[in-house]
Amino acid sequence: MPRHGGRASRPGLSRRLASLLTLTALAIPVLTAGGAPVAAAQAPPQGAAPLSRHVLPSGLVVLIRENRTADLVAVDVLVRAAPRVEEADEGGAAFFVREVLFRGTARRSAADIATGLEAVGGSLSALTSFDYTELAAVAPTAATDAALDLLADLVTDARFDPADVEAQRRISLARLRARADQPAARAFDLALAALYPLHPYGKGLLGSAETVSALSRDRLTAFYRTFYTAPNMVVSLAGNLPAEVALRKVEQAFARLRRQPPPHRVRLLRVVEGALAPRPAQRREVREVRQTAQASIVVAYLGVPAGHRDWAALRALSAILGEGLSSRLFVEIREKRGLAYAVGSSFSTLAGPAPILLSAGTDPANETRVVEALLGEAARLGEAAAAPGEMDRARQRIIGVHAIDHEDLRRQAFLPGFYELLGVGYAFDGRIPDLVSRVRAEDVQRAARLYLQHPVVAVVAPPAR
Repeated sequence: MPRHGGRASRPGLSRRLASLLTLTALAIPVLTAGGAPVAAAQAPPQGAAPLSRHVLPSGLVVLIRENRTADLVAVDVLVRAAPRVEEADEGGAAFFVREVLFRGTARRSAADIATGLEAVGGSLSALTSFDYTELAAVAPTAATDAALDLLADLVTDARFDPADVEAQRRISLARLRARADQPAARAFDLALAALYPLHPYGKGLLGSAETVSALSRDRLTAFYRTFYTAPNMVVSLAGNLPAEVALRKVEQAFARLRRQPPPHRVRLLRVVEGALAPRPAQRREVREVRQTAQASIVVAYLGVPAGHRDWAALRALSAILGEGLSSRLFVEIREKRGLAYAVGSSFSTLAGPAPILLSAGTDPANETRVVEALLGEAARLGEAAAAPGEMDRARQRIIGVHAIDHEDLRRQAFLPGFYELLGVGYAFDGRIPDLVSRVRAEDVQRAARLYLQHPVVAVVAPPAR
């Protein structure tokens, strides 16, 4: 059976509570068949080799990057099957379906899936986030056909055995209960639900006990057949294969994919997104009383989608506010005033308007002061332009993290596919350093004045004494 674990690409949880609360951290992964040694293979930064884009007759988009530095291939299958496309009464369906895929297909048992690449030193993993489900494999080049065949099998012929569905339902319900018992995660969920009262992002990754309990096998199968289709996917490959050979192998492996486009309601989502996610007109507070040792606080503002003209300014804004040990939140709230155990910020990259999150864990006695300090730092960023040295550190941090991220072969496959799936095109990934380098202090100040106005403040804390 698949093993569950995470992928670390942000500072440790001991440094910043915000790392726990980013949307990436919420994307609960599955790791199978050996995992880390091959998946962490090192390769040159992006740009070392050109990337080509192809659209097959089925509608499947294929991205290929040749990388000859190691005899490995990374394949990423990204599917627009996520909370973003779920209907209101099927919350948790995308995550539920992804888990059931690993319980068996028409040709493979769960054991076959779990060990299919292990014998050749490969790895298989899966992750569901708010905009996509990812199935990924890394393997020696000689095992490319085996990796592609396994991934294609998962997205084409999942079995959905009734016993497997019920077993997974029990696990999903247990996960929901466990998450509700985690104060920091609960504060995050409360903040998103209040920030997105009408938008699919507000219902969370796992859904609710009510929706998960009501999802029938037929409903799950219908979700799978509706969204796991060629026009709704991107396959991105990076590794030691000529592009023409890689393309031929992908086309052969995924020849049996269903070809219908996604439902019309999904294609209309971008048109109505502004109405589904209106910018808050006033401050809103949500509080949940729990018998906990600390107060968990999340302050959420509504940001912008990937590709928006203010996206890079908000990335820099988040870096200045709370990413790293020199950030304002860390220095002012933790180091100087000693008010919080952990504090930080994040701005995720989503197809829809992404949240800007400030988060902290503190002694309950400090709750009010920490909330006001978080709001005060957000306001201060709009009142005065950031200093030149502060801007330089923020830009260098973002660009440096971007470069390091592309050292990993699997990320070289994932990142172009991710931006292609979001709708901004694979080339956006390569433009990020230039976009960030052009952000000026006045851009950040303007963004702070525009977007950091009316927060949602969510607190999970023990009863007031």
